[in-house]
Amino acid sequence: MSFTFDRRNFLRFAAGGAVGVATSGVSLKGISTLNAAIDSELVRVPSGPESWATGVCNMCPGGCGLRVRLIGNRAVKIQGNPLHPINRGGLCPKGLAGLQELYHPDRLRTALRNTGTRDNPRWKGLSSDEALGLVSERMRKLRDAGEARSLVVVDRQRSGLLPRLLSRFMTAYGSPNYVTMPTGMDALQAAIYAQQGVSEQVAYDFSNSRYVLSFGVNLLEGWGAPVAMMRAFSRWRDAASGRRAKLVQIEPRFSMTAARADEWVPIRPGTEATLALGMAYVLISEGLYDADFVREHTFGFEDWRDAEGNSHTGFKSLVKSEYRLNDAATVTGVPADTILRLAREAAQNRPVLAIGDRHNSSLPGNVYAAMAVHSLNGLLGSIDVPGGVLVQQQLPGQALVSNAKDPLLPSAQTHVANAGELPQAIVSKRPYPMQMLLLNQVNPVFALPNGAAFRSAMKDVPFIVSFSAFLDDTAVLADLVIPAPTGLESWQDGGTPPTVANAIVSISPPAVRPRKDVRHPGDVMLSVARSLGGSLAAALPFAGYEEFLRNEVNGLYTAQAGAVFGSTLEDSWNRLMERSGWWAPSYSNADELWQQIKKQGGWWEPAYSHGEWSHVLRTKSGRFEFYSQALADLAKQRRRTEKIEDRECLPHQPTIPEATTNFPLLLMPVEQLPLAGGEGAHLPYLQQIAGVHVFANWDSWLEIHPETARTFGIGDGDSVWIESGRGRVQARARFYEGARPGVVHLPLGYGHKSGGEWACRGVNPLEIVEEQPDPVTGLPSAHWTYVKVYRA
Repeated sequence: MSFTFDRRNFLRFAAGGAVGVATSGVSLKGISTLNAAIDSELVRVPSGPESWATGVCNMCPGGCGLRVRLIGNRAVKIQGNPLHPINRGGLCPKGLAGLQELYHPDRLRTALRNTGTRDNPRWKGLSSDEALGLVSERMRKLRDAGEARSLVVVDRQRSGLLPRLLSRFMTAYGSPNYVTMPTGMDALQAAIYAQQGVSEQVAYDFSNSRYVLSFGVNLLEGWGAPVAMMRAFSRWRDAASGRRAKLVQIEPRFSMTAARADEWVPIRPGTEATLALGMAYVLISEGLYDADFVREHTFGFEDWRDAEGNSHTGFKSLVKSEYRLNDAATVTGVPADTILRLAREAAQNRPVLAIGDRHNSSLPGNVYAAMAVHSLNGLLGSIDVPGGVLVQQQLPGQALVSNAKDPLLPSAQTHVANAGELPQAIVSKRPYPMQMLLLNQVNPVFALPNGAAFRSAMKDVPFIVSFSAFLDDTAVLADLVIPAPTGLESWQDGGTPPTVANAIVSISPPAVRPRKDVRHPGDVMLSVARSLGGSLAAALPFAGYEEFLRNEVNGLYTAQAGAVFGSTLEDSWNRLMERSGWWAPSYSNADELWQQIKKQGGWWEPAYSHGEWSHVLRTKSGRFEFYSQALADLAKQRRRTEKIEDRECLPHQPTIPEATTNFPLLLMPVEQLPLAGGEGAHLPYLQQIAGVHVFANWDSWLEIHPETARTFGIGDGDSVWIESGRGRVQARARFYEGARPGVVHLPLGYGHKSGGEWACRGVNPLEIVEEQPDPVTGLPSAHWTYVKVYRA
C-alpha cells in the first residue's frame, strides 16, 4: 500500500481519530508507515522544558481564556483557563481546534500583492515592511487630497481593546467609517433599542433565571458565548443546588438545543411573534403580569394620547383584539392549552427570560418579532433584575471611544451603519465615493446573505487591504493581503462577549514565536500612524500593540474598580466587597495590575448593580416602551410625514410569504457548533465532528423529512439539487425526522471558494437565499426562501 505521509495528511488522519482508522481500510503496513512518519524529522516530537502560558481564544466572539502547554517553544496542548470568568476551565470544540489553526499548512507565509486584476489575480510576495509602506503611502495620498473620509474599515463584531484602537485611528485620520460585520443578534439589539433606548449589548442572567423561553434561538449550538451558555445550562441541571430551571425551546426543527431542552414546542415557521403575543394575551387576561412594573416603568401599555391630542392604540388593546388564544393557536399550530400552560408556568416561575426572535450567529431575525418576545420580559418584570434581561457594562473609559451606535440609523456622515449595507453604498457612491477599504479578519463575501453583491461592489473600490491568515473568499479579491497571526502568536485581547453583563478584559502575551511573517493589525495601524505623523501620531503615541494594551490597563487601574481574574471564592469575596462599597484589589499600582493580568488572564467587574433605571431605560419616556417612540421617529424621518400607523410602533406578527407551485419547500439554513458563525471549515477536526446527528461530515447535506422526501421521489443519500429563484446548489439528502414536513435545512459554514484545501467543501446556502432587507434596520435578511428539491 502506498501511504505518502506529510503534515497535511497527518492533520487529516488526526481529525479522523480511531473511527477513521477503523473504517478507512488502512492496513497494518499503513499503520507502520504512520509510526515511521511520526519518528521522522517531518513529524518530530518536540523537546525541551515544559511550561504553561495564558491565552485568549479568538475562534468565536466568546473570548474564552486559555492555558497553553508548551514543550520547548512548541505549543502541544490547549485547555481552558480555570480563572477566566467566562469558561472557568471549560472549552468548546472550536477552542480545542486552535492548534490546528496555528499549524495549518495553508496559512499565508508572507504578505501578498495582486499584480493582476480582481478577476484574474497574480500574487507577488512582499515583506511585511514593504506591505506597511504601501498602506502608509496610500493613506497619505488620500489625506493630502482631502479624501480621508473615503477610507472605510470593516472589523469583526466584537468587543475588546483593538476596536478602541481602530476607532481612535479612524477619528484622528478623519474618517467616520469604522463599521463592523452584522450578526444574528442585530435585529434583537434593534428591538432592545426600540423598547429600552440602549445601544449597548443586551445581556441575559441565565444562571439565576428559573424559566427560559427560547423562541428559535440555538442556545447550545454556537449562540452568544458558547461555553458560558453551556455552563449556565449545566447549572439549570444541578441537582445538588436544590433548584432546577426549565428550558422551553420553541422552533420548527428538532435541533440540538430542542433535544436538550425540558420541552420542545414545534411551531409553524415564522409565527414566533404570534405565539409570544398569544402568551401575552393570557398574562393580561388572567392578571398574571407584573402590574407594579408595568405601572411604574412602562409606556404604551394602555391606550394613550400624544401632546397634540391624537389617540394611539396601546399594547394591551392590540393583544386583546388581534392575538386571542384560539387565534394564536390556529396561526402557530401550537395547541391552545399549550400556550395557556406556558404562560401560566412563566408567571409562576419568575424570574423569566424570553429570548428571540429566531436567529443564529450570522442571520438576524425580525425586529417586530423580537419586540413581541421582549415584551414578555416587560410584562413579567424581568428587566434589570437577577435572572432577567440586563445591559452589558461598559469598560472604564469606553464612553470616550464608544462603538455603540443607534442600531436603527447610520450617522449622517457615515456610509452605512454596518458592513451589510456597504455594497449599495459603494455602487451608489453616496454620500461620497469609497477610495480605500481595510478588512480586519472578516470574510463578507462568504458570510453575508448579500455576499455576491459585496463581491461585485469590491470591483469599484480602487484599493483594498485584507488582514487575514488565509487567502479566503474576500481576501482573494484584495489588492494587498497582510497575514494576520493566530491568537497564540501575538498579543491578544478580548472583551465582554455577547449576552454577558459583566465588563471583561482578557489580555495575553504571545505563547509561541510567529511561524510566518505576520503582523498584528494593531501593530500595523500603529506603524501607519507613526509614518503619517501629525495629529494621527499624536493620538496613537505607542511603539506597538503591547504598549497600547499597557496604556489601557493604566486606565483600568485609574478607575479604581474591578478585580483580576481569580478563583470562584476570590470572585465571590470581591463581589461582596464591591456591593458593600469597598474596593480591595490584589495590586497596589498599575505595574502590579499589568503583571497580574498577564499571569492570570485578565480583569473584570464581578459585581452588577440592578435597578439603575436611568441606565437601562433610556427611551424618550424614560420607561420600557411597548409602544416604541423611537420607531415612530424613525418612520417620520424616513417618510417625511407626521402621520404613521400605530402598528409600526408596536410588536406584531410580520407578514409570512407563502410557498408557490414552482417553489413549494421552505429553506431554513441551520447552524452547527463546530462551524458556528461561518468559521472553522478549514480545520479538519471541526469538519469531522459536524453533522453527527445525520451521520454526515466533510460535506454539506440537506435535512429533509422522510414524508417530504417520498412526495418528491427522493431517497436517503440521494444527490439532489436545491433550487431557488436565485440559483441552485447540490447536496446529499439526509432523512431527518426532526425536520418539519415542507421545510428543508442546509447547514451554514460550508461552501468556501477559497481559503485552503479543507475549507472548499460543500455548498453555501447563502448563495441561494432570497435576500430581503429588514424594513426597520435595513439589514440583509434571509429567512424566507422557498425552493424546489429534485434528484441530480
